[in-house]
This record gives sequence, structure tokens and C-alpha cells, in this order.
Amino acid sequence: MSAIVILEADVKEGQKDELLKLLSQYLPETKKYKGFVDISIHTEQEKNHVLFYEKWESIEDYESYLQWRTETGVMEILGATLSSPPLIRYFNTEDVQEILSD
Repeated sequence: MSAIVILEADVKEGQKDELLKLLSQYLPETKKYKGFVDISIHTEQEKNHVLFYEKWESIEDYESYLQWRTETGVMEILGATLSSPPLIRYFNTEDVQEILSD
């Protein structure tokens, strides 16, 4: 069963471009991390809000990744562009194919 991770954060005024630049630098490493499946990043129109929609093989894989990013200092670098700590929520992907095929 895969896991969905939703990370939401408010970006400091004038820092959205810097955040996106940093992400383009760090995301190639993310793609290689154990358990990574997919990520999409969304910015809210006319607001300094960003949403990460991530798919991982398991929550444990994501938590391991997050710990690694923290230990290497990347989270501190990214965090400098945010106005408050991010909100991270975890969702399990449920198999509802049987329901949909009826």
C-alpha cells in the first residue's frame, strides 16, 4: 500500500522564487531516495502558500527521507524561505477498485 504525504507551508514574502530554485536543486536527489514514487508542487494563486503532494511506498520511507534531509541541513535551508513550520499530513492509499468496477 502506498502513502500520500501532503506538506503545506506559508512562504515568506518575496521568497517563493528562491524556494522553487532550491527545490529544483534538491529534487533530483529526492527522486533517487528509497521509496519515492512521485511529487508535485503547487503554489496558491496570489498567496504565498505552497503545497507538496507526494507519493511514497510507505510513511516509513518518507520519514526516513525527512530525517536524512534534516541531518544534511537541507530542511534548515528550505525552512529559511518559510514564514512558519510546514504542516505535514499522511494518508494511506486505499484500494477501491472493486467498488469502482461495479
